[in-house]
Amino acid sequence: MAAKMWHGVARSEIEWAPVIDYSKCNDCGLCLLSCGNAVFGFSKSQQKYLVANGGNCVVGCTTCGKVCPEEAISFPADSTKFVKAQVVKYKIFPTVKKELQARLDKFPDHVISSKKEGNLNG
Repeated sequence: MAAKMWHGVARSEIEWAPVIDYSKCNDCGLCLLSCGNAVFGFSKSQQKYLVANGGNCVVGCTTCGKVCPEEAISFPADSTKFVKAQVVKYKIFPTVKKELQARLDKFPDHVISSKKEGNLNG
């Protein structure tokens, strides 16, 4: 299996994953339901939610922490500062530009024509 990558950087090199404070957690399950990347799992034996696949977390994503009603989920750093630091550290912009062009080529409906641009945000 190929290593997961984040804009050309091995995801295993980037320490970004949620942490659950079980003294605050009420076991509502919103973390599992709000995450589309299978970061969370439920342990039947422990009867609690766990960070089962931290490496699946999108670098900079904090959705689970924002929806947690008990503020029981935290991250290792402020997401904006952390992502900016990773961008600088790994010099990812050339890779991002290539990925962006590949996406625009694959999904031409994401490209907005000049005529439509005047109707946006209005």
